[in-house]
Amino acid sequence: MHRPRSAALLALAALLPAAAAAQQRPPLELEALRSGSPARFALRASRILTLDDERSPVVDDGLLLVEAGRIVAVGARGEIELAGDVPLLDLGERIVVPGFVDLHHHVSSGGGDLNDMVAAINVELRTLDTIRPSARAIAETVAGGVTTTLFIPGSGTNISGFGAILKMIPNAPLDEMVVRELGAMKVAQGYNPERRSGDLGETRMGMHAQLTHAMLRGKAYAEAWRAHAEGRGPQPKLEPELEQLRKVLDREVPVLIHTAGARDCVATARMFQDVFDTWMVLSHGTFDGHWAASALAKRNTPVNLGPRSYQLTRYGRMQGIADGYWRAGCTNLSLNTDAPVIAAEELPLQAAMAVRLGLPWEAALRGLTIVPARQIGIADRVGSLAPGKDADFFVTRGDPLDPRHPPELVFVEGRLVSSTGDR
Repeated sequence: MHRPRSAALLALAALLPAAAAAQQRPPLELEALRSGSPARFALRASRILTLDDERSPVVDDGLLLVEAGRIVAVGARGEIELAGDVPLLDLGERIVVPGFVDLHHHVSSGGGDLNDMVAAINVELRTLDTIRPSARAIAETVAGGVTTTLFIPGSGTNISGFGAILKMIPNAPLDEMVVRELGAMKVAQGYNPERRSGDLGETRMGMHAQLTHAMLRGKAYAEAWRAHAEGRGPQPKLEPELEQLRKVLDREVPVLIHTAGARDCVATARMFQDVFDTWMVLSHGTFDGHWAASALAKRNTPVNLGPRSYQLTRYGRMQGIADGYWRAGCTNLSLNTDAPVIAAEELPLQAAMAVRLGLPWEAALRGLTIVPARQIGIADRVGSLAPGKDADFFVTRGDPLDPRHPPELVFVEGRLVSSTGDR
């Protein structure tokens, strides 16, 4: 269970004084950083929030050394020796924060939810083919410090397709944006995918039956190919529409499951953890979902909460949804915007609301960074600031969860992609 480690981690306002001027070095112009030049540079800041469990999660008077889009070193200024030809940008009293990660994002095609709703099960579809790098929403997203998103289809069907994991680099070539083409399969349980025309899937019985049938078919297909690879059976007939689902049943690709309400939260965990043993993340978890949090905590179910932050009890008290899960023991917890339900760039505001309603500050910050990165399987690249990881981070003057301190500079893989005044 993550708990605040020290007063220093929480008291962001108490920053150290700026260091003395650095020795003479080549000048570092911000405009040069937009093109990725120089390929090697260093930043100095009053505080670096690394969120790195292997080292110090907070570095005061720190240096961050970047080369070819990756972090080479991060630590206290006295611990890192820079070669004389390395350009240095002194950020003064500012804070450096890992780029945020949003696992429930719908707007990288330039519109809202994508959904083909003639059929309830669409395991052959993917959002990759609809991405528009020029979409204004991408520039708006990264302006909020959100550098990585899982761009998923909507929730109008039980399986709406597969989302792509993307770096939010406005107007970049598509291959530079894509972290993983099959980021996760999108499943929806309850409410949204109800088949209101009256066909199969109008009720939870029908939805459960269709999902079970699809998963059993995918499981049999995956097992047949596995047996063939191990020399235990003939080569199965290729079924292209099941190839993506096969990767889910082989635990190569996770499932992100739109779920709301206590009943459906438990049903989701039962189906996708107990019965099919998939790599899964339960998303939303609202509308009384926190009432089932103890059952999810026993399974260590990964939860990705939002966009609703609170619920009024029968006595009119505001119950923080994230706080309800946390108190029940669901510490594998991240937050989302469900953009465009909440504007994608307002992901830090989701965390601020969660903290205001009881979630510990550090848990909220981790819920935007290292926790979602781990949940979706990209923590080797993003979510914290450590040597070898992508140089995805932003610079702010104060608490990164305080809307009064928006990102001033945002970097993705060492390139400056957003700065104050760009929009």
